[in-house]
Amino acid sequence: MRALTADEKKKIAEAKKRANSAITRKKIMLGAQIRACTAPSQTAQKKDLVRHFDSLSPIKGYPAIIEDKERSMVIDYELFRRLTRSLNHRRVDIRIEPGGVLTIHHEDPSNGRNHGEMELYEIPPWQQCALTDLPVIEID
Repeated sequence: MRALTADEKKKIAEAKKRANSAITRKKIMLGAQIRACTAPSQTAQKKDLVRHFDSLSPIKGYPAIIEDKERSMVIDYELFRRLTRSLNHRRVDIRIEPGGVLTIHHEDPSNGRNHGEMELYEIPPWQQCALTDLPVIEID
C-alpha cells in the first residue's frame, strides 16, 4: 500500500471542508425544524427529525475512492492502509464486494491455523453525497 501524496491529501482536506460545512448547515436547518415542532401531535415527526439530526456526524479521516478492476468504493484510506500494514508477513487477499464491503482474507504462511477475515464498510451514503472531487486510488 502506498502513502497518500501531498496533492491527494490537499484534495481530501478541501473535500472534507466543503462536506463538513454542508453537514453543519443541514444540522442547523434540522435544529430549527426540531425547535418548531411544539404541538403534541408532532411528536412522531420530532422523533424522526432528532434521529436524522443525531445521524449527521462530521467526516473524519482521509476518505478516498479505492477501486480494483471491477468495483470502487469510498473508504477512509489511512484506516485501510494501517490495517493492511499491520498484516505484514502474511498472505493477504483484498476484494471489493458488491454493496460497499471490502473483504480482507489473511493467512500466516508458516502456520496454517493462523488465518482470518476482516470486513471494512463504505462510509455512509449521506457523507458520500457531500464529498466531491476525491482522489481515486487503484489497488491490485
